[in-house]
Amino acid sequence: MNNGILVTFAAAILLCGCAATSPRTAVYTLEADSFDGMTNEPALGSEILVENFTVRDAYKNKSLVASPKPFELTKRANAEWAESAGALLNSAVRDYLAPRCAKILPPEWKSKVPYDASLIVHLDALTQCRRGDNWFAVLRLSYEVLPKGGGKPIVSGRFDKAQPLPDGDLENYVAAQSGLVIEWLNGLLAELRSL
Repeated sequence: MNNGILVTFAAAILLCGCAATSPRTAVYTLEADSFDGMTNEPALGSEILVENFTVRDAYKNKSLVASPKPFELTKRANAEWAESAGALLNSAVRDYLAPRCAKILPPEWKSKVPYDASLIVHLDALTQCRRGDNWFAVLRLSYEVLPKGGGKPIVSGRFDKAQPLPDGDLENYVAAQSGLVIEWLNGLLAELRSL
């Protein structure tokens, strides 16, 4: 009987030890709400509804996606986004545009309040990519700003850029990806200001 208690006790210690040393998942987010480079220009007078973004299947969950070889997508082990890639990018866009526009509205308010235009985005790639010995942060998306009643887009375009990285470090990747999002949003804001 004592041997059974010792075996149970030893097994419990081993299980607790294994649980304590299991790797933790690092959680990342995009930082696109920076006020760096903001001028004293007045906010756009537009009230923009930011639709839920459509995304490729690989980006519908929290997985941090990598492409170690051409035409291959994998999930990074022990690393994920704070929310799905589409939701994460959607939040970053709203955070960026909020101080720069008269009002930014979530999609659930579409039938509840008036707005001037809606932003529709399709995310094609938000990936850490390795080609040979070189690493890249890749952001590829298409977007349209439509008038409230629909019809011809006010603004439409595509952003497709690969930012070289010094290595495969995830901190460098997330910082570069945030920079790409800001670059795209700065361009979008310039297009809206020129109307």
